[in-house]
Parts: sequence; structure tokens; C-alpha cells
Amino acid sequence: MKSKRLLNLPDRSIFSIFCTAGFPRLGDTEEVLYRLATAGVDMIELGFPFSDPVADGPTIQDSNQRAIANGMSLPVLFAQIADLRSSVDVPVFLMGYLNPAEQYGFEKFVRDAARCGIDGLIIPDMPFEEYQERYKPLYKEYDISPVFLVTSRTEDQRIRAFDAEQPAFLYILSSDAVTGGALTDSQEREDFFVRLSRMGLQSKMVVGFGVGDPDTFKAVTKHTHGAIVGSAFVKALQSIEGRDDDLKRSDFATSSVIETFVKQFKEPT
Repeated sequence: MKSKRLLNLPDRSIFSIFCTAGFPRLGDTEEVLYRLATAGVDMIELGFPFSDPVADGPTIQDSNQRAIANGMSLPVLFAQIADLRSSVDVPVFLMGYLNPAEQYGFEKFVRDAARCGIDGLIIPDMPFEEYQERYKPLYKEYDISPVFLVTSRTEDQRIRAFDAEQPAFLYILSSDAVTGGALTDSQEREDFFVRLSRMGLQSKMVVGFGVGDPDTFKAVTKHTHGAIVGSAFVKALQSIEGRDDDLKRSDFATSSVIETFVKQFKEPT
């Protein structure tokens, strides 16, 4: 069952941001989530760091390494977001890889995510068949929604199988490369999005990989329901790193960077 927060997402132009837990500093996670929510994003993807994030480009890989060096781990993350829903009212997804979730204990991982108010999980390297056979009961037990990744090479039959599982949304990869690469105009990508839009799917389709500016966001949402900005936002947060750790100055810097970044996507273009 989808959470009320997911059911209240807009039908079009969903604006999502990806950030890495524990980056740029260990204690920034909760503040970044709060500032993103108050700045007006529609949903947030919170990455839990892993030492070998194979689907991610250099910017997010670097944020993973820095977060781990800062001391971020799943126990630390769940402690940091224990009171998430006291200040953040938009959908929040945990995004990361199966290995650390399994090492933590997958049922414990799903249970603790649910206790913190997490709406769904994005685990790119979880095979769909394993989800159906092994993990699906846990998602259902703890009311956590799955998210499935779709590429231009995913067959229609498989996409329909994803859709039948009633995911939070379908994560549409704009390219088969890693995150962070700049998108160029592509008739092939346009045809891919049109193909999806004509399938009559029930799930929202949200595009990720390479969406880093308002023009690109507008282009990829022409035939889809929204888009995710990741590497560009992580780069923006790098400007906070190393600033004075005085609480008020730190919070002001975080707030200013985030509000400025989000504003460019929220204003009409």
C-alpha cells in the first residue's frame, strides 16, 4: 500500500533531488532533508553510502567515499533520521545497494526504514525475480514501496511486470551510462519516452541520470511525470564542505545553497 505522501504527488513535473547521507559533513543529513523539503522539492532520494557504487558517476562516487570517511553507516543514518517525520512531509526514498542492506540484515533494514517514515526503497542491483521471490513479503509487511529501474533496453513485457507490482514509481534511466553525465538531444531517447508514455502504465515515470539543469528537466518531463536531479545537487553541496562548523553559520550556508539550487527548477522557464 502506498503512503499518503506518495498518493499526494503531483501528476506531472515531479521534482526530486538525490543527496548522499553524511555528505558534505556527517551531521548534515537531517538539515539537508529539511531544507530540501521547505524549499519545495516534491520528493527526496537519500543515498546510503557504499564503497563500490557501480551505477554512479564520479561526483556521487566521491560523495559516497567522503560520507564513509565522515563516519556514515546504516546505524548512524537511522539514528539521524529517527525523527524525520517531525520536520519533513514529502516522500523520502532510501537509495543504495543490496550488499550493505544485507550486511545490516535486510528485514531489520526494511523495518528500521519504515520506523523512520521512509516511503520506498531504490536498490538498483536487486534482481526483480529475487524481489518477487524473497523480498516482496518484507516490503508488504512494513508498507515500504519498491522502485524499479527501466532502461531503453527493457522489454515491454518486463516493464508491465514492474508496473503490476504497484511501485512508488518507475525509475526511467535517461541513458545506459552512469549518473552525472550531461544529456544531449537524442531522438532515440525521445522515442524511448514516447514508447513508455503510450504503454498505458499505471505507475508514474520519473527520469534519472544526467538531469542537471532546468532545460534538461523540462525536456525529459515532456513525456514523463518527473525527473531526479542528483550529481548537480551534490556538486552544489560541495561548496558547504569545510566551512565554519558554528551551528548558525553552518545552517545558513546549507539553507542558502539549497534554496538557490531548488529555486532555479521551481521558477517558470
